[in-house]
Amino acid sequence: MASVTTAQLSADADHCLADFPQTITIISPAAEAATTYAATRNTLDYGYEVEVNGREAQVTTQWYINVEGLGTYPDKGWCFSANGRNYKVWDSRMDQAEVMLKLDCIGQAQSR
Repeated sequence: MASVTTAQLSADADHCLADFPQTITIISPAAEAATTYAATRNTLDYGYEVEVNGREAQVTTQWYINVEGLGTYPDKGWCFSANGRNYKVWDSRMDQAEVMLKLDCIGQAQSR
């Protein structure tokens, strides 16, 4: 049985992300503000509700980032903008190979 390297998985992830490329720009935390990442977005058909600071919010969007070779990358609580809309990361999960990061996000008010 052939083995697959992290580099091969990363190249495959880059190929997938290139089909629907988008750039996300970090808003907070302040130490990472203005950092950009190449990502792709998936809008959920059926979002799920979560409680944020005593208010209900709906997770409706997932973002995927290839983290191979990155020193830092978005995590729970980070805020970023993409396509004129702001998002807050509700949950982040790394795949088993630790190449692809999935961010479950809450869409916030339109940025101006």
